[in-house]
Amino acid sequence: MTQSPPFGVPATVGVRIGAFSVDAALVVIAAGAASLLASPVLGAAVAAEALLGLWILQARRGFGPGALLFGLRTSRAEAPLVPGAGRAFVRGSLVLLGGLVLVAGAWVVVASAGFDRSGLRRSWADRAAGTVLVAAPRDRQDQDADGSSALAEPTVHARSSAGREPLRVSAAAAALPTAPAWDTPLLAVDAPAATDAPAAVDAPAAAGGRTPAAAPPARAAEEPVVTGAVGRAQLLVVFDTGQRAQIDLPAAVNFGRAPVATEPADVLIAVDDPDRLISKTHLRLEHDGETAWVIDAGSTNGSELIDDDGAVHPLQPGARTLLEDGTRVRLSERVFTLSRLIGGPV
Repeated sequence: MTQSPPFGVPATVGVRIGAFSVDAALVVIAAGAASLLASPVLGAAVAAEALLGLWILQARRGFGPGALLFGLRTSRAEAPLVPGAGRAFVRGSLVLLGGLVLVAGAWVVVASAGFDRSGLRRSWADRAAGTVLVAAPRDRQDQDADGSSALAEPTVHARSSAGREPLRVSAAAAALPTAPAWDTPLLAVDAPAATDAPAAVDAPAAAGGRTPAAAPPARAAEEPVVTGAVGRAQLLVVFDTGQRAQIDLPAAVNFGRAPVATEPADVLIAVDDPDRLISKTHLRLEHDGETAWVIDAGSTNGSELIDDDGAVHPLQPGARTLLEDGTRVRLSERVFTLSRLIGGPV
């Protein structure tokens, strides 16, 4: 029985061979030119650097020059995410090992996709690495926040039968970084509904004729800032890297490498991402004090929900999805969990 991944059409054998031939030709041309102009040693070094560059492109972007030319993209077999360093290494290594057999063996490994009867057209290398090569739509533009793109009115996807009211947020909050482990469960803490604090409060002059002091200026993002007053419900966001943020509820939060606000009161959390796999504005979290929803903001490398039992649910861009208790959220390679707090800063 044939099948296709839900996020793309498997590439045909002919197109796969064409894309691989382009990559191989570029490596050979670069190495050959270096050998003729300098020495065979330099040629070998250039070839090694070219292969390293192809591996990095596959790991972080899912394509090399040939795949880009033919409109292809390598993805994980189970979700529309880039392969990552490990899978890209396994995939590329098997192709190189095939090339040790009279050079043409590399093309045999690529063409072995034609022997896959599942309909996914996965080569031997793809099956070993857990990847699939799909045809990317020509008119698709990766929605990274290099340019701001507004989402259409989202469709609500709830993995629970219970209906929820949409979030109405009027309070602004601030973001925080750094701290402990990432496996804190989402706590279901019963608490009175939080009330929105006014932006400014008129107070009588203190004894001695002094006027109330102005609110202190916002501190730099690097400082461990904690928002909110004692007794107010808060949300603790903890990443697998130890980064954390603690914010007042209700709140709407945009996560990303360099997120921008969707609404004026949005909280912005810049996720530590040295590999630059997270989009500038990657995911939106909305929490009304009791219920949380997440929306993938059209990110390049996707977002997922991970249940307690390890089941993975990819988020569709623009779909407003209920975040159930105990569920972790993955932004590309980063994972965070939520804890609902009562009693103010911790």
